[in-house]
Amino acid sequence: MKKLNLVIVLIGLVTIAVKSNANATISGSKTTLIDSAKKVLVDPVCKMKVKAGASKTTVYNKVIYNFCSESCKQKFVAEPTKYVKK
Repeated sequence: MKKLNLVIVLIGLVTIAVKSNANATISGSKTTLIDSAKKVLVDPVCKMKVKAGASKTTVYNKVIYNFCSESCKQKFVAEPTKYVKK
């Protein structure tokens, strides 16, 4: 039982370490993504406010867009130019 608890804790620590060392790049390029959540916390499809950490995301033109639900994300992915401000 103690070994199982230790394994679970170690897996959690490794997961946290991996996430904190993640690099926001596309295809290994040196281009850094712009996180739209820092500027606007609004779903571009339905205009609903979303929380940055608890939302669905996708990248379009090196910008991360946040969505309230998977259905809004899929609508955006199908026609991103319809929802992106010009």
